Amino acid sequence: MNRQAITFLTLFSLILVLSIYYILLPPEGEASEVSVNNEELSQIEVLQQNLEKERADLISENNAIIASSDSDSNKIAAALANISEAKETAALEAKITKIINDAGFKNAFVEVENKTIKVVIDKKEASSSDANSIIKTVMEKTKNEYQVEVKFISET
Repeated sequence: MNRQAITFLTLFSLILVLSIYYILLPPEGEASEVSVNNEELSQIEVLQQNLEKERADLISENNAIIASSDSDSNKIAAALANISEAKETAALEAKITKIINDAGFKNAFVEVENKTIKVVIDKKEASSSDANSIIKTVMEKTKNEYQVEVKFISET
């Protein structure tokens, strides 16, 4: 191949890659978040939204670290580990929420943080036996790896 052909193919490849990158970028002018009136939501739903937003921000920050050209392999590995841990935590929270819902508590919020599982349940007339059954069930399902905190709230 001659020099002109190689130069043409190189520039064409560069333009193609940049075009694909530009197409895949999200639009800057659009607002990606939808505002929700928190007064209409229950306390459980507000807690859940805050946790999801916090986790999405964490994943976004770690994705930025991975995408950055200044990041070395240690930073990228740590960011990937953080993303993996966040996804595993979210899966554990969903599993525990399902277990609690199956136990008869329909409106529950679960947050896993530092070997502690915080459970918030919307129930008007809660008893210590309800809390004990939740703690026992969660500890059985998590093989006693976590400390369980149960809090009951009443929305009227």
